[in-house]
Amino acid sequence: MSENIIVGAGFAGLVAAINLARSGRDVVVLEKESRIGGSPLFHPSPEGTPIDIKALEAYIGIDLSPAAAGPGIARFQSGNAVAWGTMLPADMDAISSWVIERGPRSTSLDTHLYNIAVAEGVKVEFNQPMWSNDDIAKLPPDTIIATGLNFDGFDSVHQPYKTSFHFVARQMIPDTTTNHVTIYHGDFTTDYAYTSSINGIQFAHVFQRDPIGHDTLKAFEEQCFISEGIEFKTWEHFTFPVPAKSIHTPRLFAGDKILAGTLAGCMESFMFFGMLGGLVSGKIAALAVEDKAVAMDEFKLATSSFAPAYMLKKMTSLIPPVLFKYNLRFALAHAFDIPLATKIVREAMPGWKNCARGLPAGA
Repeated sequence: MSENIIVGAGFAGLVAAINLARSGRDVVVLEKESRIGGSPLFHPSPEGTPIDIKALEAYIGIDLSPAAAGPGIARFQSGNAVAWGTMLPADMDAISSWVIERGPRSTSLDTHLYNIAVAEGVKVEFNQPMWSNDDIAKLPPDTIIATGLNFDGFDSVHQPYKTSFHFVARQMIPDTTTNHVTIYHGDFTTDYAYTSSINGIQFAHVFQRDPIGHDTLKAFEEQCFISEGIEFKTWEHFTFPVPAKSIHTPRLFAGDKILAGTLAGCMESFMFFGMLGGLVSGKIAALAVEDKAVAMDEFKLATSSFAPAYMLKKMTSLIPPVLFKYNLRFALAHAFDIPLATKIVREAMPGWKNCARGLPAGA
């Protein structure tokens, strides 16, 4: 049986590699960085996302329970939202949210997946950039491209994107047993910001789809201190692409190559949640090697919420700022108590519907 190549050792690439290896294939993963865990600009970091762990495990065929993945994944111990200075408790259990450590540390979920992949016989080669269109074109048919939030990856397969702008900071704290996420909305960003923690990492991130400056950062820093008493000393500023340029962005194939993860558009297009989509799309990419028709049906289901979320963001950007503030405060204060609202939030996550329904027979 021929060798299968995967470009990118993130969630999507590793899930695809594990599934292909278990089907008896020889798998090689080419990773741009010198270690597991994505870009050092952004990781290590604690990230929160809605996930039905048991349904996800059944769908991708990988044990991700806290008992197996260790401290890399944990239930929220606290969740809050700050809307223009007002602190509002957020019931993260209502939307099945978990905190996940991303990055190169032994406690990350990336490392958990990497260890499983290696145990299944997957060969991971680091320091292997494969970003140009010529590089990708030379790879064999059915190569899986899962390059994540990298400009070169999007350009190499002519995938449209919007440039997003970011400030991030991280620091180590003595408390390694608690975790949290606090989401911030305010005049300092037209998107949102957050602070988070897990396994002794305290993290902060503010971003938006338009250029942001140090006045934005200063305003966010002040709000973090007022609301949580948190101060960060060192910040990094960078940009990366997000699949929010076009309502038609999601696609599984680029010529004879298979796309996965963020590059495929498996990222929620309102607030850019992408971890569940990455994990599920890795399974779908592996299916595409075996049966493209089945994989395409799964991909359409996984990305069925992309267009509605895209249009919702477009519409909310037209709402007058004063009215938007009032509506958002009201929504954050009451949405967690409304079953239909929490159902909509969960099902907006790419891949949620696939996990809820389960794999089709024979897949």
